[in-house]
Amino acid sequence: MVIVFKLAAKKLIAPGLFLCLTVGIWLVPTSNAYPLESESATLPASASEVPDSSPALLTWEACVHLATAHNPDLQASREGVLNSNAVRLGAYSTLFPQISASVGDTRAYVGPYLASPSNYSTAYLVQLNISQTIFDGFATKGHIDQARAELGLAFANLNAEKAAISFDLKTAFAQLLYAQQLIVISRNVIDIRQNTARLVRLLYQGGQEDKGAMLLSDANLDQANVGLNQALRTCDLSGLQLEVVLGQQLPKPVRAAGQLNTEPLPVTPDFRKLAVQTPAFFQKTAQTQAAAAGITLAESGWYPNISAGATLYRSDSQFPLRQSGFSADVSVTYPIFEGGRTYFDVKAADASFRQALAQLQSGTDQAALTLGQTFKSLVDSEENVRIQNELLEATALRYKIAEASYRNGLMSFQDFDTITDSYVSQQQSCLSAQLSAVIAEANWEQARGLGAIP
Repeated sequence: MVIVFKLAAKKLIAPGLFLCLTVGIWLVPTSNAYPLESESATLPASASEVPDSSPALLTWEACVHLATAHNPDLQASREGVLNSNAVRLGAYSTLFPQISASVGDTRAYVGPYLASPSNYSTAYLVQLNISQTIFDGFATKGHIDQARAELGLAFANLNAEKAAISFDLKTAFAQLLYAQQLIVISRNVIDIRQNTARLVRLLYQGGQEDKGAMLLSDANLDQANVGLNQALRTCDLSGLQLEVVLGQQLPKPVRAAGQLNTEPLPVTPDFRKLAVQTPAFFQKTAQTQAAAAGITLAESGWYPNISAGATLYRSDSQFPLRQSGFSADVSVTYPIFEGGRTYFDVKAADASFRQALAQLQSGTDQAALTLGQTFKSLVDSEENVRIQNELLEATALRYKIAEASYRNGLMSFQDFDTITDSYVSQQQSCLSAQLSAVIAEANWEQARGLGAIP
C-alpha cells in the first residue's frame, strides 16, 4: 500500500488551531504514546513487515538463484575458464601429425625467340603433405604445462569471482533489509516525536513549559519526517543496488524478505591453514606453475628441432593425371648463434619464476593476515550487536519511565528530551550494528573464498 501524508487540523482544549503532521502507517499500530516494554526493547522481527504496493518480494534463496544465472561478471569468469580450456587442448596439437592437401593449376607462356616459336604450357598438380614434429626441445611440453597453469588460474579466478559476487549479493540484500527496517524505525520515531510535540504544546499553552521547548519539539518532529523520507530513498537505492548484483531488472518496488541475522561464531581457526585454501593462494600457485613452464619454453632454444615429412603427388598437363610420385624427408635444425636471445630468455624466465615464488609466499602471508583481520571484525561485530541490544532495552525502559514522569511534572523538558534522543538514536544504532555484523560475516566468507554462489 502507499504511504499517505496528511495535514490535519486538530483542536486542542486551549483556544486556537495548529497544524499537526500525522502519518498513515499501514498495518503498524500507533495508538500508544510509546511502545510497550516488551516491544520497545527489540527491533522489528522481519523486514517483510514493510508492505508496499505489489512489491517484488525476494527471498535470499531466490536472489542466489538469480545471481548465479544472470550476473554478468560471473558469466565472464565462466567464459574465461572455457577459453583457457580450449587453449590447453590446442597445445596438444603439436603432438599429432599435420596433414594438408593442395591442388594447383599452372599456366605458362614463353614468347618466340630466334627460330623458336611461342609456347603455351599447362601443368596440374595434386599434392598431399604429411609432417610430424619429432623433437622441438621440449617446447611442446612447455606450452602444455603453461596452458594447464592458465586453466588452473582461470578456475581460481572463477572461485574468487564467485566469492566476490556472493559478498556483493549478501551486502546488497542486507542493505535492503536494513533500509526496510529503517523505515519502520523512522515511523516509530515520528510517533514518538508527535506525542512529545503534542504534550509540550499542551503544557506550553497551560503555562507549564517555555516556548523554546515547544519549538525544539516541533523541530524534532520535522527532523523525524525528513529521516523517513531519507529512509524511503535509501530503500529505493538499495533495491537498485540489488538489481545490479542480480544482473536483472525487477518489478518496482523491490523488497526483501528476511532478517539481519548471522550464523553462530566458529571456533578461532588456524589462519595459516585456511590461507592455503583460499582462491588467492591458488591464483598465486597457478602463476608460479606458469612461470616454471616459461623456463622450459625458454630452454628449448638450446636443443635441436627434429621433424619428418612425406609428400604424395600426381601431376600432368591434362586430366587424368598420369605422373605420380612421392618424397620423404627428415630435418634436423640446430641454432648455432642467435645473438644471445636464448641465453637472455632463460635468464628472464628464471627471474620470473623467482618473482612468482616470492609473490606466492607474500600472497599466502597476506591471505593469513586478511583472514585474521576479517575474523576479528566478525567477532567484534557480533559482540557489538549484543551490547547494542542491551542498550536498546535499557533506553526503551528509560524512555517509558521518563515520558510518564514528564507528563506528571516530575522531570524537566531538558532531561526528558535527552532521554528521548538517546532512545531514538539507539534504535538506529542497534540496526546499524546488525547490518555491520552481516557485512563482517560476508567479508569473512569472501576472505575464505566461500559464499552462496555454487
